[in-house]
Amino acid sequence: MPKNKESGFKYIKPKPINKILLLLRDEILELLTYKNDRGHWYDIQKDWERTKTDLVSRSTDKLDKDNILKDDLYKVATELLQIATFGRILQTDDEDKIKNLPRLHLPYFMKQSLGASFKDLYDINTQKAYLKIDEKNEKFVSHTDHKVKSS
Repeated sequence: MPKNKESGFKYIKPKPINKILLLLRDEILELLTYKNDRGHWYDIQKDWERTKTDLVSRSTDKLDKDNILKDDLYKVATELLQIATFGRILQTDDEDKIKNLPRLHLPYFMKQSLGASFKDLYDINTQKAYLKIDEKNEKFVSHTDHKVKSS
């Protein structure tokens, strides 16, 4: 980090946005391997505020800075998955109940069907399913290639 000899300040060198986007994509794909829709049904901001401390957030230690970047990517990845899955970043009230869904709307994982065959979508991972459909239709190449094919 470049240091200004006159003031003692260090300047934060920007990272290339493409590198951050690739890291974010990797984080999203990682989350899809072990979290279903229900796993994203919480207020990430409230959870975030409970776990962050000024001591770590303001640390100049390289390991702390690397962990902050990793944690920030996790938060943004979770928010993007919430936007894709629920149409918004979820917020909760004082009793931890989701407060920003449209009236009389429920998330897809709460849907149950009693038609010809019973379907319980409680463990559905819609984004993982969409990813498989896109890969099958060749709109999206494997996560190791880091290129998206145009439609």
